[in-house]
Amino acid sequence: MTLRMSVVVLSAFSLVACGKVAETATEKVIESKLSKDGNQAKVDLSGGGLKMTSTDASGKTTQIDIGAAKVTEADIGLSFYPGTQPREGGSTKMSTPDGTTYTVSLHSDDAPDKVAGFYRDKLKVQAEGKQFMETGGDGSHMLMLADDKTKQVMQVMVGKGDPKGSDIQMMANRPTAK
Repeated sequence: MTLRMSVVVLSAFSLVACGKVAETATEKVIESKLSKDGNQAKVDLSGGGLKMTSTDASGKTTQIDIGAAKVTEADIGLSFYPGTQPREGGSTKMSTPDGTTYTVSLHSDDAPDKVAGFYRDKLKVQAEGKQFMETGGDGSHMLMLADDKTKQVMQVMVGKGDPKGSDIQMMANRPTAK
């Protein structure tokens, strides 16, 4: 997906007002803007998020689901922190011919260090033959597991929650099987 396509989609999505008329008009604006780049797009803003399917001039299809995606532990490849559920509107899924990227946001009342320890243990179990990396500071943690052979990446970011606890952002990138 091009940068222009991303900007058009996200800008128009942010302008959606209440009501079906505004929703339909915004969908048509996005579809029209994308068609100028040679894409054919179908946009759906109903259901509390953005769903879009776009096919470029070469026939390659991209599907995007922002805000209403159903992202599971299996999609990410890691258990969700105990007692957490995906935040409403906090999950995305983007599929391109090259692969699929999933993101999910969670919140826990537990401290960031405790949450990061949970994910550190989970990722280290999976780390054999892969690259494990952890960085952090000031109550924030970023843990990543990358597999050079399969080109899969899992990333967990844990930070101070508002007003307390931890905010957790998980991401997994799964390349398309060749």
